[in-house]
Amino acid sequence: MDRDYNKDSILHHDTESGMKDSNIALDKMAVVNNVGESKDFDEALIDSNKAFNSKDERRRQRREKRIKVLKESRSFWLISTITKWADKYFLDALLGFIPSVGDVVSSIFGLPFIYVSLFKVKSIPLTLAIIYNYLVDILLGSIPFFIGDAIDFFSKAHVKNLDLITRYVEGDKKTIRQVRSKALVTGLLIVVLSVIIYFVFRLLIGVTEWTWSLLITMFNWLIGFFSGSYS
Repeated sequence: MDRDYNKDSILHHDTESGMKDSNIALDKMAVVNNVGESKDFDEALIDSNKAFNSKDERRRQRREKRIKVLKESRSFWLISTITKWADKYFLDALLGFIPSVGDVVSSIFGLPFIYVSLFKVKSIPLTLAIIYNYLVDILLGSIPFFIGDAIDFFSKAHVKNLDLITRYVEGDKKTIRQVRSKALVTGLLIVVLSVIIYFVFRLLIGVTEWTWSLLITMFNWLIGFFSGSYS
């Protein structure tokens, strides 16, 4: 019986040893698998970061290309030239001294800026911001008794709009956020300013016609007076 007991003990011990060895082997395999999975995860994460960086780089390159194409275009050269002559050399302010005609010509100078923002940059919020700046400039310039003409020397709407277009295209986040967040309010203000400018110009046209009529009447009266005195 002792022999049988010893045999059973040895067999039991061998079985336990085998199970322990098997468990150790399984643990080693699990560790290897975990290491392999971790390595695969790290490689996938690296590939993902590379793809993200590559996509971000392509986006940056497209933006730089768009900026370069815009700044080398004839339309951008035109608005830069208008800004230099109209605001920096005060041509816009000087034209304002010509009654009615000066304001119309000054307004035409703003059309290339609207074209660039709407068809080159293709941004409606930016276009609304540019139109708003010009309407404010027109309204201030329409103040009578040469007050508006004096304000035109300091208003510089073309400088503002050129700077706005440049910063928007170059991806200035603050400018883009402000322009887009205020688009609806800007649109409403454009409608209000348009109505105000319409009535102001009607009033100015009426005052101008009355002034010219008064001047002509006085001129004819003076001619008649002096003609009667010498006859």
